[in-house]
Amino acid sequence: MPEVSQNSQAFKAANMKTYLHDVMPDDMKAFVEGGKTKTGYDNLDAITNLYPGLYVIGAISSLGKTTFIHQMADQLAKNGQPVLFFSLEQSTLELATKSLSRIMAIKDESNAMTSLQIRKNGSDPRVADAVTEYDAYSGNLTVVECTFRATIDDITNYVTNYIKQRNVSPVVIVDYLQVIQTAPDSRMTTKDAVDLHVRRLKQLQSDNKLALIVISSLNRQNYLTQIDYESFKESGGIEYTADVVWGLQLQVLHDEIFDSQAKINEKRQKVRDAKAANPRKIELVCLKNRFGISSYSLCFDYLPQFDLFKPDMSNIDMSAMDAEADKDGFITVPDGWENPFEQMELPTDRKSF
Repeated sequence: MPEVSQNSQAFKAANMKTYLHDVMPDDMKAFVEGGKTKTGYDNLDAITNLYPGLYVIGAISSLGKTTFIHQMADQLAKNGQPVLFFSLEQSTLELATKSLSRIMAIKDESNAMTSLQIRKNGSDPRVADAVTEYDAYSGNLTVVECTFRATIDDITNYVTNYIKQRNVSPVVIVDYLQVIQTAPDSRMTTKDAVDLHVRRLKQLQSDNKLALIVISSLNRQNYLTQIDYESFKESGGIEYTADVVWGLQLQVLHDEIFDSQAKINEKRQKVRDAKAANPRKIELVCLKNRFGISSYSLCFDYLPQFDLFKPDMSNIDMSAMDAEADKDGFITVPDGWENPFEQMELPTDRKSF
């Protein structure tokens, strides 16, 4: 039988017998190695790892989604993981001073400075101490400060060149989806552009076997309701294309008043009060997960003045987690939880197939 032409980039064909023997062992090894990544949030890491895949996280404005992922980036870097952080809104100075403020607060909240205070008082000895601590791992984090002209091609080319030049697989973070620009002569609607960018980010992730996280805005009409797929702004593609979909929301949205269609003013006041609280009570909700437990929620205390998320471990049964069974990157979940994975041992050589 003649070979089928492979000129089209729309397809990636594989003869399954050839794949099983020549390709799958390497793909499995890459997946398991990539799946050993921990986010640094103890409650999230108790449930799952950060696997190669496309992650989308959404939240309403000013809830702390950039801070949550930026803190994760620092924690990944501290664990030795290279990270590429594309910042389409915040400057490198803003992000750096947030990291220093967080470091201070973790050590001593009563003596910590806010990121704004750090920017105004860079000669303070507390800043120098935090810089010294950050020096130990900040070299693993690269912030790519984007202009409002940055396109999906710019992001793809930068990631591809970074991997070629350094021969490493970074965790890639894009902040945020709706700010990625289309070509100046494009006639696509906003929704079409966002859907295209989600597909291109998935292609970038898949081609390079990366863990890629993109932040997304939410629809304003969903600000008083619990997060769901409809909350994600101007995109239906997220539901189908992403491997993992996370949402950050206020814990107060579980109050009974939000079950009612009425009392809009009372609900708005509750949301304002919850956002003004210190610490702010935040919930991370998983809507989709191709790598384990299909849905879960985790609680955090958010200190916005120090750009710090503290995991709430009160509902996490650490005794149910078997660290030894997790050495290959696969999770062990508590009894009664859905576990779609069986423990898998990789072949020691290809002949075992």
